[in-house]
Amino acid sequence: MKWLTSRYVFPLAVITLIISLCLQCAWIRQLYLAQKKSVATMLESIVSDASRQITYKSIAKGHEKSARFQQFFLSQEWLALRQAFDELKVDNLRSRFHYGITNDSSVVEMKMSFLNDAKLKFDHKSSAITDGKSQREVSLQDQRDLKVMDSLVNHKLDQLGMPIRRNYALYDYSDGKLVKGKPITNASSAFVSGKYTYNLKFQNRYQLVVPSITWLIIYQMKYYLISSFMMLVLTAAAFYLLIRLMKNQQLYAQARMSFTSNMTHELQTPISTIAVALESISKYHLIDEPEKLENYINISRHELQRLQAMIEKVLKQEQMDLGKTKLQFSLFDVQPVLQQVIYAMDIQVQEKNAELILLQSDEPVFIKGDVMHISNVCYNLIDNALKYSPPHAKIEVSCSIADHELTISFKDNGPGINEIYQQQVFERFFRIFNQDNIHNVKGSGLGLHYVKQVVELHGGRVALQSKIGKGSNFMIILPMYEEN
Repeated sequence: MKWLTSRYVFPLAVITLIISLCLQCAWIRQLYLAQKKSVATMLESIVSDASRQITYKSIAKGHEKSARFQQFFLSQEWLALRQAFDELKVDNLRSRFHYGITNDSSVVEMKMSFLNDAKLKFDHKSSAITDGKSQREVSLQDQRDLKVMDSLVNHKLDQLGMPIRRNYALYDYSDGKLVKGKPITNASSAFVSGKYTYNLKFQNRYQLVVPSITWLIIYQMKYYLISSFMMLVLTAAAFYLLIRLMKNQQLYAQARMSFTSNMTHELQTPISTIAVALESISKYHLIDEPEKLENYINISRHELQRLQAMIEKVLKQEQMDLGKTKLQFSLFDVQPVLQQVIYAMDIQVQEKNAELILLQSDEPVFIKGDVMHISNVCYNLIDNALKYSPPHAKIEVSCSIADHELTISFKDNGPGINEIYQQQVFERFFRIFNQDNIHNVKGSGLGLHYVKQVVELHGGRVALQSKIGKGSNFMIILPMYEEN
């Protein structure tokens, strides 16, 4: 699937996310509409239940615990009958409700009457039950029942989990005119309940008005919204990781191809040199000239050693990546190891006319680690400094101790490393290009990666300080050995 590259995956991921977002929005919209109906039904139920409870208390005063009273006056059928009785409003129709309770029985009476002559009018106010009380006493009782009704509705609304702005309107029971509250319009109110009586005095009817239920609906949908958001985030994260993985794989493949090409040239050079030396020995009969013969043999030996060193570097890196490298830990002083490495690199230093200085510590610096691998780490860092520094370079190697940690510093006055590459230089096969996308210095791109792996296996870390034109300072930080 060559077509499935990061070039096509990115737009495909964007299109998929847009489609997913559109589908999620359509699903959420349908869910919002369904939840809106559910919330309206719930609010209606709150007002209806409050009306039923308040009315029941006014009817069954002193008989609240009676099973028969509860079975009848708290039933849905009674509520539907009462609501239908209250809603029946026809011209010249007078409805009258009456109930009586004795010790042995209760009587509920609903009476409706209308005038045959359309010119005559009933006095609707006379339909209200006063039970011998004055109109003032009935009004005061009505106000108390209204407060209880509104308090019960507010209590139920507060239990929904979030604050809701609400108010109520009162309508005259007889003629249905607005008694209290503002005129209700669709623009000003998101929910308007039905009109419910809250006692048997037939004074007014209560209606709940909620200006906005949007946030209540969103609150009811919170788990669906969170799950939808998480799904989108996880989908985006999956595509991001996929694109990043493909990009890294592509970079890795390019780096591996570059590594193969570089190593081919690196291996070809000593082989060609040895071939030329052997051909010269045979062609010019250098066996008769011992000095030239020895010189050509030394050149061949040096190239063979270089060839062997390159092969060993690749093999060691392969073993390190496969986890087959077993470190041989022992207690040793780092400074003699540094001296030995510097002495072994004397020829390379002289070829570059460089200056390699070891700033020794006054006291021994002991760590517990693998001497061979630590030596290779130091060799790689000094070799890198020599490769990338100009002629007559100055390289300083020093040791310092702080917070029970040893820092070995390799500081040079070379060209420095751009900040954008300072993390990548420790990646396998990575090498810095110049402005023309060409490697100025030959190499495999394995040295610094090997350094980082070895140091981390010793429980340490690698740090780099560098600025363009001001050289670089590679630091390996290792834990000091401490006796228990």
